[in-house]
Amino acid sequence: MNTKTVKGYFLWSIPFLFLACNSGPKTESFLPPDPKNCEWYVKLDKQKDDGLNKIGVYMLRFYPEGKYTLCADLLFEQGNWTFDNSKKLLVLQPDSLQQDVPKERYLIDQSEGNNKTQFSFYSTFPVDKANPDERVNVQPVTNASKSDPYAAPMHSWRKKPATEETPAQIKQRTRAYLQFLLALYQHAKDNNIENPGGTWYAQPIKFYGNKVSMAYANELTAWNNCFYNEAQAVEGYKLISGGLMRVKITGENDVERNINCVEQLLASIN
Repeated sequence: MNTKTVKGYFLWSIPFLFLACNSGPKTESFLPPDPKNCEWYVKLDKQKDDGLNKIGVYMLRFYPEGKYTLCADLLFEQGNWTFDNSKKLLVLQPDSLQQDVPKERYLIDQSEGNNKTQFSFYSTFPVDKANPDERVNVQPVTNASKSDPYAAPMHSWRKKPATEETPAQIKQRTRAYLQFLLALYQHAKDNNIENPGGTWYAQPIKFYGNKVSMAYANELTAWNNCFYNEAQAVEGYKLISGGLMRVKITGENDVERNINCVEQLLASIN
């Protein structure tokens, strides 16, 4: 499949990004990227791994109202972006600072004109273009789905409660997580993303090519952190595992089977 790179502008007068008219993670069909509603997925270079994707960036999404979502290994970051006209770069400011997360990220498109779009991230200014904190090759996906797993409302289950929750509240938190999973896989189906994933979200339930299983106790740290304490996290885990025992999965491919499984899990938790 032939691809071409078009140097352009955001429709809202933000001079940034080479808009690559290549496909998303699956290349059977595609839409040109829409800068107002675009997701940038890391595209691994199998022939050259320079190790500069240190935090394991998976996806970066920009929203037209000045919000962004950054997904990386063990990192889910949302915040505000602005284009600094004097510095000629994009500034990402996280909503809440986590340990070892910079107060600001500076993002520059350092594409080299070889049909690749390359993002470089920096945490200090002026930037040293030869030494970015992170450097990743990316490809755009224009969202063609009503489902958006990266939107803030889909992540209410992440917010650790300050007080112990009732069984009804634990059930609601667990359902919110499953609704996020459903949005993740429906979004993937609608956008022809063949292998949605990454480790940027808790995974008490594991989806594989030929099976679905519950995670082991030593894999539940992220899940436990979403609840008041580990005991309440176990109750949420049991809601999913109990439903999984009754699931009969059907579907023509992995993504459709995952959708079918999650729909049945949601129906089991009423």
